[in-house]
Amino acid sequence: MDKLECMKRFALVAQTGSFTQAAERLNVPKSAVSSAVTRLESHLQSRLLQRSTRRVTLTEAGERFLPQCLKLLDEIEGLENQFQQQSHSISGEIRVDMPGRFFSQVLAPRLSEWFAQHPDTRIRLIGADHRIDPIQEQLDCVLRVGTLSDSELIAKKLGELPLVNCVSPSYIARYGRPQQLADLAQHYLIDYSPGIRQQADGFEYYCNGQHDSVAMRSLLSVSTTDAYLAACLAGMGIAQMPLHGANQLIAQGELVTVLPDYLPAPMPVAMLYESRRYQPKRLRLFIEWVASLVAELQ
Repeated sequence: MDKLECMKRFALVAQTGSFTQAAERLNVPKSAVSSAVTRLESHLQSRLLQRSTRRVTLTEAGERFLPQCLKLLDEIEGLENQFQQQSHSISGEIRVDMPGRFFSQVLAPRLSEWFAQHPDTRIRLIGADHRIDPIQEQLDCVLRVGTLSDSELIAKKLGELPLVNCVSPSYIARYGRPQQLADLAQHYLIDYSPGIRQQADGFEYYCNGQHDSVAMRSLLSVSTTDAYLAACLAGMGIAQMPLHGANQLIAQGELVTVLPDYLPAPMPVAMLYESRRYQPKRLRLFIEWVASLVAELQ
């Protein structure tokens, strides 16, 4: 194993704080990562990591070596990318996080098209609905649906998703169908709060060029998009969801639209990625491809 690969494995262990996590992300045995770090330490004649049964931490030498190691790896990747830009073929792994429903509804049905064009690439999907740290998780990009919080990452807007108000037929049978905003006092809203501390804003709507909301009662609060849809289908309340994901269920009669004159504003879709001098060609093409899929939904 060359020194460059040993440095890559050391850097990943240092950033994750775990030989196990580094091995999982590299898709290699844990012993292969451990031996690579040991070989690098032997070459440098310095102990870089302090190992214990509970955690892995950097030694003083490791703290001095890691920044230079990352800088060198980044420069080498940038040099490789300069030549890859001239080539039509791309390869390598793309590590991405996005909401589970977006993946299943938008990306998954079209993945065969991506791999038909780029068979030497591999996608590693996280699929978390809650906010995660893409830098700590060593992700190439993160797709976010909704309003973005402040971040040091670069945000590229991909488009907007039209939303619709939905309930199930069983909900209408039990509570009736709301006809106007005043009726919402007698109805329930399903709270969607992807963050533990995040609070739902009530029934949101966009009318006459202004955003507004109506406070409503709620029987249930969920933190994933799959649970949000399941709760709506089960008659737990009104859900405000992307039209694309609800279209088929509406056509099949499993969901019913309500209050069409009081729809939420379209939900922005953005791709976030770390600010780097050189962006791998595979990542640039992947972001452009996802943007084309979002454009088809508008």
